[in-house]
Amino acid sequence: MNQQRIIIVGGGILGLATAYNLLMQGFIRVTVLEQATIDHDRGSSHGSSRLLRFEYGNDTLYTGMVNLSLERWKKLEQQTQRHLYTPTGVLVLGHENDNFARPGYDTVRKLGYAPERLTHAASAQRFPQFNTADYDFISYNMDAGMMHASTCLKVLRDCIIDMGGTIQERQRVTSIEHEDLLKPIRLLLANGDTIEADRVIVAAGPWVHRLLGKMELPVRLTHQYLLYFANLPASLYGVNACPAFIAGDLYGFPMHQITENGPSWFKAASHEFGAPADPDEPPHIDQQAIKQVVERLYHLIPALQQADLTQIEAFMYDVSIDEDFILDYMPNDKRIILGTGLSGHAFKFGILLGELVSSLVSEEEPVVPMTRFKLSRFAAHQNEHSHSIA
Repeated sequence: MNQQRIIIVGGGILGLATAYNLLMQGFIRVTVLEQATIDHDRGSSHGSSRLLRFEYGNDTLYTGMVNLSLERWKKLEQQTQRHLYTPTGVLVLGHENDNFARPGYDTVRKLGYAPERLTHAASAQRFPQFNTADYDFISYNMDAGMMHASTCLKVLRDCIIDMGGTIQERQRVTSIEHEDLLKPIRLLLANGDTIEADRVIVAAGPWVHRLLGKMELPVRLTHQYLLYFANLPASLYGVNACPAFIAGDLYGFPMHQITENGPSWFKAASHEFGAPADPDEPPHIDQQAIKQVVERLYHLIPALQQADLTQIEAFMYDVSIDEDFILDYMPNDKRIILGTGLSGHAFKFGILLGELVSSLVSEEEPVVPMTRFKLSRFAAHQNEHSHSIA
């Protein structure tokens, strides 16, 4: 048993998955500090669903990581007897030369899956919900689906507690003191309390910049929106009839329950990065941005014009400048580990990312190479840019 005092700042998908993996590895003094509550509605992990897709263009690393992550989610489903994932398939609408649709199709096939290339006629017959006229590369991967995000968070929370871990809600960390490497790390809380730790994992999502003092991370915060449509026929838009979809920056899900015992709505959004966000400001709805996305969705899925846009949900991305994750030690202090730059495509990887972060704590060989997620890559990019200017 490892007696290190480990504090995880943030109870989103990365924080909970890291705590779960550490406890599975035999660490016993693991505490998650969450500034609000698990699955609170301002967090990037909150919500009914997240897309699990294998398509990442020709990026074999991420495609392979999806495969590893799905294996782990299914194992957790079996262990807990909770429903975490629903296969829906994913319809990808793209172009021959967009560096995403065809390379993604080819890469997924190399991994051993069997996506289908569809003609316009075949797509219209199988998936009449979609207007595919603007696209010249159409594929369908039956192995994709949707994660039930809120349920995943609650299952991880329950597992952590069952294994002897601690979750403290409404405990906002205001600063982390770690200047003296010979003394424990001190976390100062908003209520005036202080907690000492031997190791700290910062998994604070959009609030990461509040905790690192003068250290500047190459992570930006953006406003994003989820749109929910009601009053569509389940026979055409339910889980058994309609796939999840990706069409450029647009993506969405068939009708599914948005809350436990709640209504079933069709969910769609744009992945395009929105305006800069401040995590401590009230949610802001940009009506012009919403109008533009809705008009494009109407063109893609004509039946939405007769549906009701019943809810708009604002949330935030914390995204690195190269859109790869940051999973690394803090410079000059390996006792602190940073997990950030995750938003936009991290949830499906959550349980695997927690395993990777826990490998940084235990200093064991990770199941996936970590080079691409190191902070040092940004210094290298800056040097290259400086040379090119010279």
